[in-house]
Amino acid sequence: MNNTTEQIGKTVEEAIRKGLEELKVARDDVIIEVLEEPQAGGVLGVLSQKLAKVRLTVDKKVSKEVLEHTREKVEEFLKEMFKITGDEDVKYTCEQNGKQVLVRIEAEDPKHLIGHKGKTIEALQSVLNSILQKDSEECAKVFLEINDYKKQKEAKLKALANKMARNVLKFKKPIRLEPMSAYERLIIHQELANMKDIQTESIGEEPRRRVVISRKYNRSSYRPY
Repeated sequence: MNNTTEQIGKTVEEAIRKGLEELKVARDDVIIEVLEEPQAGGVLGVLSQKLAKVRLTVDKKVSKEVLEHTREKVEEFLKEMFKITGDEDVKYTCEQNGKQVLVRIEAEDPKHLIGHKGKTIEALQSVLNSILQKDSEECAKVFLEINDYKKQKEAKLKALANKMARNVLKFKKPIRLEPMSAYERLIIHQELANMKDIQTESIGEEPRRRVVISRKYNRSSYRPY
């Protein structure tokens, strides 16, 4: 996982939000440096507007003791949860993954654990992290995977991103994707980040926040007539 990123946006908050999505961390887990303040355009309007630029650096240290404590708490939580749901035959493992604890769950019928469009797995991961943070501020973040659902979803999102990017270039019109979670938007942003003719941005408010894919115009080639 990257430890630092520099982002630009129309506002400082927009640039920070992009950085948090890329690093996949909470705001409290980063040091924020404002490199450039945004400025309104002059005679040329939006084309001469100066964008905000920020640098985000991850500053959360997780010791081996904290990782082990997190793993133990996760196992306790899952054991009790599966007793309540009647899924005691479900197999799961907890392993260190950088500064995170990766929880892999294997189930014969995982639909009720994954939910429609992955909403249940995302909610379960959020609840699990909230419980851990309540137990100890020094806990590690938990990333939850069920039957490789997220891995397969990531592959589909990457394929979608590239298909939509090709359509943007072909038809010369921006495309708005359906509302997605922060994790899903992150995949789209990262997949298209290195395409020189394509740019992406997230718009809207949660839970209706979505990615817009559009052409990237070179200002030097702009002709006002």
